Amino acid sequence: MKLIQTFIIVVSLFAVFATPAEAKKNGKNSQKAAEQAKKEKARKEAERAERRDAREKIDAFMKPRDKNRDGSLSIEEFLSGETDKAEGEKKFNKFNKNHDRALYKTEIKEMLGL
Repeated sequence: MKLIQTFIIVVSLFAVFATPAEAKKNGKNSQKAAEQAKKEKARKEAERAERRDAREKIDAFMKPRDKNRDGSLSIEEFLSGETDKAEGEKKFNKFNKNHDRALYKTEIKEMLGL
């Protein structure tokens, strides 16, 4: 009987003194995880904002030029916004990677440096 009482006392003391240390350790880990989650959320939001900004800039570039609203710019549509037609044609050909005679949003994105 005394052995059982002693065991219970030892276990109780261990629980009392070990629990705060473990709780503190777990608290630090959960705080660290919460900070990492917050940083990850902020990083993702920044990426979304960057993509949104790029889309808006591409749309602002395309809207006055894309006369037929097909989502791409033919050379004629592209040159309608250029003052120097020869330089504009060189620029068009430089960024028209697949040589299909149309600039798509990905090519315009690269041209705008986004």
